[in-house]
Amino acid sequence: MRAYLLSRKNLTRKLSLLCDEHIKSKNTITSIVRGNAIEVSSFYDLIMEIAELSYRNPDVMLFYRGQNNNYMKNNIATLYPTIYRASDKSNINFDFKVLNEASLKLIAALKADERIDLEELKEIKKIKLLQYSILQHYEVCKTPLLDLTQSIKVACSFAILNNKNDIGYIYVLGLPYINGRISVDSEEYITNVRLLSISSSAAKRPFFQEGYLVQTEFTPDIENNMKMDELDFNRRLLAIYKFKNNKQFWGEESPISENALYPNDDIMKEICNKIKDSKYYLSNKITKNTNAKLLGDFLTLWSNIENNYNSKNTNNHLSIDKSYVHDESYLRTLIAFRNKVVHNPDLVKDDELIKNINKLKTLMDNNKIQ
Repeated sequence: MRAYLLSRKNLTRKLSLLCDEHIKSKNTITSIVRGNAIEVSSFYDLIMEIAELSYRNPDVMLFYRGQNNNYMKNNIATLYPTIYRASDKSNINFDFKVLNEASLKLIAALKADERIDLEELKEIKKIKLLQYSILQHYEVCKTPLLDLTQSIKVACSFAILNNKNDIGYIYVLGLPYINGRISVDSEEYITNVRLLSISSSAAKRPFFQEGYLVQTEFTPDIENNMKMDELDFNRRLLAIYKFKNNKQFWGEESPISENALYPNDDIMKEICNKIKDSKYYLSNKITKNTNAKLLGDFLTLWSNIENNYNSKNTNNHLSIDKSYVHDESYLRTLIAFRNKVVHNPDLVKDDELIKNINKLKTLMDNNKIQ
């Protein structure tokens, strides 16, 4: 995607002061803004700050993302969609295989469910991006899409959800103006999906979250020569704010509850949870000579370990914290086998899978992973 470069005219007064503080550095205004989070003391102050930011950036539409942490790379905030957070292209290609398999499973599950409207099903079947959007929004697997919202309160609520540090971060992105349910901007290479308009009526979550999903248009075959930084939505950041989750910040306002953000009475959630549990059980077209059941068992166990121990890993990729394995060679052997499974599944033998599945089970038992 094209980068949105900032100049003095795009900055709020607080952002201008921030740049003044770093004026002696050789960093550009854009890198200063994207490398520092400005603290706001109240929800009202945040609203006023974003109102000024909107006024100073009339050529773009503002969208928001709330996070528990401000992940940095080379002193700049990073906002990769989950599928691009791995540095290894083979891993990314494997994750695309998982994604496409999950899309097929989604269509099959929707067909089998009598509660799904048939007209809506036809549209979901026709539009691959809509399938990806559902899988992303319900956190089934990694996708090339990034979740955003147009609600500042929704973003703030996500920023503090299950947040032990009580410090939330709000990312403000400047994107092309939307012109429909799926807006494709061929100048900026950005696609924006308005979930409220295109999502199935069986999906409740997008309505409560006022959700949008964005991706780089012309998402590449990762074997091509596109630079990875072109896939990072930090290229569209206008500002980063941080706040303390306390009474002083919220004042007369209050955050949206987890139950409201993730409603229980959600048919699509029920369907997607089943797919999530089976996402690594790939078809024989992909696994070919390898036992798909054993392959799925191994990758599912590995994923469970990752989710439990590496929830803060910005690479979002399968790795085990060394503190949980006393023998480093044991760890290296497991990681090497996992890479073999992902990169060359046809070379993996059933007895190897069984042996390493048992290793992972032992690791989980020893560390009481639920």
